[in-house]
Amino acid sequence: MLLRQLILPITSLVLLSACGGSSSSEGNDTYPSSYLQFYNGSANSATTTLTLTDSDEVESTLGTATFGDATSLLTVNTETYALAFSYTDNSGDIQTVLEGQVSMKTSQKTVLFMVDNYEAPKILNLSFLRDDELDDQFKIYFANLLAENKSMDLYISSSTEDFDDADFVATAGQHGFSEAYTFDSGSYILYLTDAGSKTVVLQSPVYTFSYETEYVLALRDNAGPLKRKIALDVIGNTTSVYPLEDINSNAQFRVYNSINDLDPAQIYTGSTSGTPVFTDLAADTLTSYVEIPHGDYRVTLTANEGSSQIPNGLLTLNQGQSKSLVFYRDENNQPTVLAVTDSATPQVYDFVFNVVNVVPDFDNVSIYFVPPGKTMETTSYYISSINDATSASITLPLDSYSILLVRKDLNNNKTLLAQTDEIEFIQGSTYLLVAEKDPDTETGYKLSLQY
Repeated sequence: MLLRQLILPITSLVLLSACGGSSSSEGNDTYPSSYLQFYNGSANSATTTLTLTDSDEVESTLGTATFGDATSLLTVNTETYALAFSYTDNSGDIQTVLEGQVSMKTSQKTVLFMVDNYEAPKILNLSFLRDDELDDQFKIYFANLLAENKSMDLYISSSTEDFDDADFVATAGQHGFSEAYTFDSGSYILYLTDAGSKTVVLQSPVYTFSYETEYVLALRDNAGPLKRKIALDVIGNTTSVYPLEDINSNAQFRVYNSINDLDPAQIYTGSTSGTPVFTDLAADTLTSYVEIPHGDYRVTLTANEGSSQIPNGLLTLNQGQSKSLVFYRDENNQPTVLAVTDSATPQVYDFVFNVVNVVPDFDNVSIYFVPPGKTMETTSYYISSINDATSASITLPLDSYSILLVRKDLNNNKTLLAQTDEIEFIQGSTYLLVAEKDPDTETGYKLSLQY
């Protein structure tokens, strides 16, 4: 069994309108200041900025965080601060979603968690005295940020053991925090169950706790296209949050067929003697997602007559992952496939989506996203160069856009290859944009925006 030391509870769960977290009034020499971090656990949120205002009315920015991300840990003076949580809307105006205050104390670390619907979010406050006596050890706090009102149990085992050998760590109710527990540094597996149950609902991959510090394990909902899933985020003292997906979680994929002369087509994973995953897939069509076990798959596209067109495509799906496959003809007119990983972000205020270029006639093209009142030369949103048979990702705020596909020559002369009508994004949709050839258009090219 694991060596574990119970630390007396020094945390509190509060809204910003209530008191701050309790801690000892005595600090230590190792951590002579106060330390503040912000984690965004609101699943339908925008990229959120935390601004501090001190007693002298001096304003400073702590940092920004998207859903499932955190700011770095910053050192602040020991005093009470006014807080403002805000985002920038599609007009460039700053919108404040929540205000409050926090009292910082010497040697204390405070993590502020934003939870609930972004239209009426709440802030939870986890405050504790930083430990300067850890010796090849680390501490963990367990935070339950789930939207559902349920309690969850956390277990831990060494990397060579399984759940039967795991130690129970703590129970945390909705929006609650556990006490702190200390373990020897090393590699571990974490498990989550419903409170009082021995049925594992999440088993993490092996994770190595390398630093002599306090970690927060934040249980949250997954907001990406793979619904009804949870993840356990490891929050340390940097802006890098490490999400631990269930190693037994399924994955999912969808398919876009850009091959006009294979209309309709069949898509198989594995042997073509079995049942196709997608049948009668028309050209210029994006399927819905289909959920399958994670793993490596051979993907094959065939015509309705059954002749194999792409016999050796490879699809790798990791736990909890969503991918889009684009079938197209390459520069040699051979059918092939390109896979891209879809964003796991909420797609509500900010849209993070993939752009795929399968135009073989040019080494690269440019793509511009033009909101109302802007032009190609004044828009802030563009991909300056994307090569043939490659993909790129771009983040756009919620708005309407006309999208332009442009070729630039060596003298920077521009040719418009395709342009869409003005398109208004739909919240919650996972978009895929494909630049492709189309003999039925005047230019011979088109942009297909699918979701």
